[in-house]
Amino acid sequence: MNQLYQLCAFLAKAMFKKDSPIIPDNAFPPNSEPGIVLTRIRQLVEEKNINTAENLLFDAFNIQKPYFVAIGLEFYARISEFSDEELEAADFSREEINEGIGDMLKFHNVKIAIKKAPTPSAPNSPAPNVMADPPKEK
Repeated sequence: MNQLYQLCAFLAKAMFKKDSPIIPDNAFPPNSEPGIVLTRIRQLVEEKNINTAENLLFDAFNIQKPYFVAIGLEFYARISEFSDEELEAADFSREEINEGIGDMLKFHNVKIAIKKAPTPSAPNSPAPNVMADPPKEK
């Protein structure tokens, strides 16, 4: 499981109390708005037509319908499992996944800060223990 998938799983747990960002197949009636959108997004992802799937997701968004956030989390979780080569072939990137998650959450007024972890200066240097190390003086 990669970091973006883990982020989607964390958000699904925090927002919907679900252990997975993947929506069960029978969660929405097939002819309902969310059922139709979810089925079509899954088809587009399977076809590796990621940009069209993302456009459909954002076109369908409605602030009054939070299930679209759940659909978005599934979408980003699924495509986060693609290899870098598969994403590149689909004209998409991991950065766009990260941005898409952020944009989706902003649309619903959910604010989170996602920062890249700093790379250690030396390969064998340990990461600081923020719970035990005293703050550095300025």
